[in-house]
Amino acid sequence: MAVKRSLFKQGLIGLEAEVAHSSDPTLLGVSGKIVDETRNMVVIEHEGKTKKIQKSISTFILRGPDGEAMTVNGKELVGRPEEQIRKR
Repeated sequence: MAVKRSLFKQGLIGLEAEVAHSSDPTLLGVSGKIVDETRNMVVIEHEGKTKKIQKSISTFILRGPDGEAMTVNGKELVGRPEEQIRKR
């Protein structure tokens, strides 16, 4: 839990992410660096292109700067980045 809180405080931009599960099958396996975040979406740079992924329909594997991986339900990530810092 401490790892999860520290990830939220630093923000998601710059973290490595992979879509582990999604109700949209075309998003499965999309991985790369998170380059932007909005209330409902994360933008991942994947194979030289950016992919917008809806948070609420996806489960992500996030890797922190130390390489430690954790699985996060995208519903927990819904909200503006500045709101996430306050509520977690």
